[in-house]
Amino acid sequence: MREIQTKSTSRVTAQATDIVLRQTDSIRLIFRPTIIDNVKNKEAALKGIFLYQKKSKKAAWEDFETIPLSSVKGGEGYKLEIKTAELLQLFQELTQLYELHQKEGVPRGQKRYVQATPQLEQLASLSDSDIHSFSNANVAVGTSLLSKLLVWATSLDDPSPLIERLVEINPDSLSKLNAALGMQSLKNALASWEENECISDEEFWQESLTKHSFVLEQVFSWPTSIVKGKAYVGGKNVFNQDGNIVDFLLRNRLTQSAALVEIKTPMAPLLGAKYRQTYNVSTELSGSIMQVLNYKHSLQEDFQSLTGRSGDLFDSLNPQCAVIVGNAGSELDDPAKKKAFELYRHQFPGLTVVTFDELFDKTRQLISLLESEPRVEVESDDMPF
Repeated sequence: MREIQTKSTSRVTAQATDIVLRQTDSIRLIFRPTIIDNVKNKEAALKGIFLYQKKSKKAAWEDFETIPLSSVKGGEGYKLEIKTAELLQLFQELTQLYELHQKEGVPRGQKRYVQATPQLEQLASLSDSDIHSFSNANVAVGTSLLSKLLVWATSLDDPSPLIERLVEINPDSLSKLNAALGMQSLKNALASWEENECISDEEFWQESLTKHSFVLEQVFSWPTSIVKGKAYVGGKNVFNQDGNIVDFLLRNRLTQSAALVEIKTPMAPLLGAKYRQTYNVSTELSGSIMQVLNYKHSLQEDFQSLTGRSGDLFDSLNPQCAVIVGNAGSELDDPAKKKAFELYRHQFPGLTVVTFDELFDKTRQLISLLESEPRVEVESDDMPF
């Protein structure tokens, strides 16, 4: 089957792609079919016209003024020969249009139809139980097929027919699928951390936390969403210099309150040299804290000019701040180091310092919680006394 395109011409008609029966550089014979909603005879769902066109080799095919049959005089007539191969082609393609009408009725708007391969037609004809049995027996094949179907679904220009089918699915099944997708996203984020925790490229972690935004949203105890990564928060002078770019601008989804997040890398040191019975903090840690506090000050000062007419996007009354830096598990290997780090990071009201391994451990704990079996309380008739 060739590709068929249809376009509505009225509430009850749709014109289909021309069927080219004969063509050279200068002439062609086509049949232009129209699908109709025939209330008198549902099976008689097609009508059309033959067009014999002639043009110069470099010109485009154009419709032309025709001579009406009513102008034929006595002793005159029209003769149009259809060759055997052309007649067979016309029969086959009109049969496909009749089948299309039988399945779809008169298509609305603009649609495109492409014939499925025999293998795909066979797959579509399988029952739910057949597909279930086949996929269980061939997990790798089923997974590959599902992946390709999802890629196709996300590339659709008009997903409405697919949405209509999804609505017909049992709500419990959709809930299970949604839960499974969420769980897999959590596991993918955790696997990414475990494979790349030694990477010292800040841009990599910027992209990773953007991709796994739900991990970043666990920094704060309230529901957040990313407004923008690499967000400009003011600070430029009259020479258009010294602009402040924070790694992530977030907001509270309920109150619209802004939050600023500055990231370093898991390889950035948390502590510096030992000082008597304790330790200094590293330049990376102290510098990133001062940096995000400066961004907060800049955002509050320039809030009106930054938001303009989008003042409802977020609120800057008291932006919360966070710094994601270092790896506590690999660096804080004795009690004195842990004490120095904890004493320092809790000295800044409205600012959270969290290490990368702490952040991703929250994801690990969430996975564990979701996968744990629910406790079943067993009633007992035994009295405590």
